[in-house]
Amino acid sequence: MENHLIVVDTDVIIDFFRDISPAAGVFSELISLKKAALTAISVFELYARIEGAKRLRQIENLVQELIILPLNTLEAAIAGRISTQLKSRGKRVGTQDILIAAICVANDLPLYTKNMAHFSLIKDIRLLSPNEVLSHGTN
Repeated sequence: MENHLIVVDTDVIIDFFRDISPAAGVFSELISLKKAALTAISVFELYARIEGAKRLRQIENLVQELIILPLNTLEAAIAGRISTQLKSRGKRVGTQDILIAAICVANDLPLYTKNMAHFSLIKDIRLLSPNEVLSHGTN
């Protein structure tokens, strides 16, 4: 896997579709640099939130253009360990976020998300702010 890729969380994609800054601009830059990746979990979340034919076309075009990282046995095992660690510390994170985090950890890739508070509860994941994404993405 190419380590210069940045995994983009679902919340950033939704802001991109709605043209909300800074997510829309940062994500556009990653796309133009061919450094954006999605997880199969984010693809599921996007299709599950479809609001009309226009949004469906946007999602289909986006999914065809980007690298989609799958959920395989390794990622599932890592997700199970993350879930167990969180429970032992009395912390709650949604299953889909745990799966996204596990895919990032398994592929040694950072995550660009607006949900820093939630994902920061997960050990071993690298999170990027918009400014960090731009500096990381241009290297």
